[in-house]
Amino acid sequence: MNFDDHGHVDGLAQTELDRLAARARTALEWRRRVEAMEGTGEVDGVRATVNGSGSLTDLRVAASAVTDGGDAVAERISAAVAAARADVARVVARSGAETFGEDSTEAATIRRTWEGAAQARATVVRPADTPAPPDRPRDGTPPPSPPAAGTW
Repeated sequence: MNFDDHGHVDGLAQTELDRLAARARTALEWRRRVEAMEGTGEVDGVRATVNGSGSLTDLRVAASAVTDGGDAVAERISAAVAAARADVARVVARSGAETFGEDSTEAATIRRTWEGAAQARATVVRPADTPAPPDRPRDGTPPPSPPAAGTW
């Protein structure tokens, strides 16, 4: 850091430095609040809840959601998680606009980042040489339904 004869640091006046420091404190506090935010999504008896970073925090699966096989349940879970992430993205974007101002560059960046992430669909990535799990027959026949639904 270089100070000049007028108290400027690398060409910035003290008032500008104070403004930037206040903005940084606001951003850090906002980020802490985001971590406590939640979003939910529900699809055909599957209810997912995610936290402000998009991580799954609760998953409820009704008995009716598992009657047509594992692949259908997996699809419902994936869709419910995606809906929950879209929900939390809306909450976070609204909070960003309220905190930084609707037309601020910060709010625009938050909207673009979170809404883009919310559009990504959860998928299972498996190397090509890895066989399918034993409960997933290769002929497309769904596995037998489990005896009861549960909460994860």
